[in-house]
Amino acid sequence: MLLGTFVAGPAWAQEDELSRLMAALAAIRERRDRFTEERAIPELDLPLPNEGTLSWSAPDRLEKHTTSPIDERLTVAGGRLVYERADRDIRREFSLADQPEMQALVEAIRGTLAGDLPTLRRHYEVAFEGRHDGAWRLVLRPLSLRLRASVQRILVTGQADQPTGVDTEGNGSTTRMRIRPGP
Repeated sequence: MLLGTFVAGPAWAQEDELSRLMAALAAIRERRDRFTEERAIPELDLPLPNEGTLSWSAPDRLEKHTTSPIDERLTVAGGRLVYERADRDIRREFSLADQPEMQALVEAIRGTLAGDLPTLRRHYEVAFEGRHDGAWRLVLRPLSLRLRASVQRILVTGQADQPTGVDTEGNGSTTRMRIRPGP
């Protein structure tokens, strides 16, 4: 299991390393990465795959553009979320303040990319593990009981200042996003 390869150390050392990671992430003002994602649902024999691009622009713009198997776009800027699916002429916009569970899910990724530890801690219990080779993982457990009813944990992994994965686990299903640099 991957957990055994991570370094456990004094809490203050891990906190210091987490602060350095957050500063390194915060220093990246813009990125555009590719992602592949699989959703494993116990009732289905095969995972549901999709792929696309994940874009970040500081201070708070996040866009997940799925290009396959369908074209859909989820854009978050400030406190607004926009969902678009052109093939069905769907465009929905709402305030994250009106959807606290959705806001917490958005902040798991946006807060990580922004290097915003206070925001992550506002929504999650944050555990950090780092390795000597620069690999790291954040384990995010929702503080909200309402969110915890559907999401038990989010695992964000990375190497140096590059997130490489986001696994969301809840209600017997797991969504695994793998992130790699570049368009």
